[in-house]
Amino acid sequence: MSLSGRVIKALKDRRQNILNGNINCIPSPFKRFMDDFPGIEQGKYYIISAATKVGKTQLANFIFLYNSVLYAYNHPDKLSLRILYYPLEETQEAITLRFMSYLLYKISEGKIRKSPTDLKSVREDQPIDEETLNILESEPYKGILQFFEEHVTFVPDRNPYGIYRQAMIYAENNGKTHTKKLEIKDNKTGEIIETKDVFDYYVPDNPKEYVMIMIDHIGLISTEGKMDLRESINKLSDNLIQLRNRYNYIPVVIQQQGQETTNLEAFKANKIRPTISGLSDSKYTAKDCNVMLGLTSPYMHELPEYLGYDIRRLKNYARFLEVVINRDGQSNGMIGLYFDGSCNFYAELPPTTDTQGLQTVYNIIESNKKKRDKVFFRYNKNKHNGKRSNAAWKKWHRKKHKH
Repeated sequence: MSLSGRVIKALKDRRQNILNGNINCIPSPFKRFMDDFPGIEQGKYYIISAATKVGKTQLANFIFLYNSVLYAYNHPDKLSLRILYYPLEETQEAITLRFMSYLLYKISEGKIRKSPTDLKSVREDQPIDEETLNILESEPYKGILQFFEEHVTFVPDRNPYGIYRQAMIYAENNGKTHTKKLEIKDNKTGEIIETKDVFDYYVPDNPKEYVMIMIDHIGLISTEGKMDLRESINKLSDNLIQLRNRYNYIPVVIQQQGQETTNLEAFKANKIRPTISGLSDSKYTAKDCNVMLGLTSPYMHELPEYLGYDIRRLKNYARFLEVVINRDGQSNGMIGLYFDGSCNFYAELPPTTDTQGLQTVYNIIESNKKKRDKVFFRYNKNKHNGKRSNAAWKKWHRKKHKH
């Protein structure tokens, strides 16, 4: 079969796959953004980038970890899931705790809003209530958490070879690699001087399995041999390309933005959105990836308004998601997001023309603020035996009326 014939056959197979009720990607959690980012596809390499403390890890976890786990849990007939997670910045316990916070908020439809700090009973006057712990041990939470543990593998390796090796071991144990003979000829005589087996193609045991390789974040990998950090990142990216091309795996790389989009000059020039040139430590990854997603926080730059949204009212709950790179479609599509960092929850903001929908968001933000102020007030009251010191009162008052 010719090359074009194979491509057309693949297109027909993918069409029939949809008609049969199957999927060609894990659907994006952002429905209005699907024309720009339809979801997670096998054999694609993704980068998520933002400035420090904007929420890039939370976004990556929300889209690629939480959304994928819940979709696979609810649709076992459509796909199987394996996530090899390299937690270079946080522990596996911290990531699991964030997932618990998200689950409580998601399944309760916003009624249970507990941050990891709340769940850990950090405040001396506010131990986590027993009811919440009982909920986490009940269905469906218990079943989802068990599914999470069975399908997410936390891997301690930090260097490029170690990351690649673990993914290769998984591939070898869950599919078959086919090789072909390669004849090496002498340049002068044309005689065959060596014959060796080289990679031809790979057949997974389960074609419906989505295998992700999540790295958080790539700037924290260990250097390889005598390479510096940039060279080590480039080497790792080369390895990720091989895993993508040979095994149809899904690399997911979290990468920080550098000074180009975070310094004062960038703010003055109104260039606060993530860019390829702004990628920290290495720009090489942008050349290799299929899709790069960028996240922006106007509130961090003290902007009163952004793309028609009132940041004075949305405050630090506003984020803007952009497709910076899309090798197979249009780039630069953008959507406003609501972000609640306490429970790692993202949702689409209503369009700027939907005043009623935006008012609902404002009401949620104000409700969150009142609950936070109430807890702070109670903490200081208990701390000072029912009598707020003048300093504590001023601190609470400043916090309450900061915005």
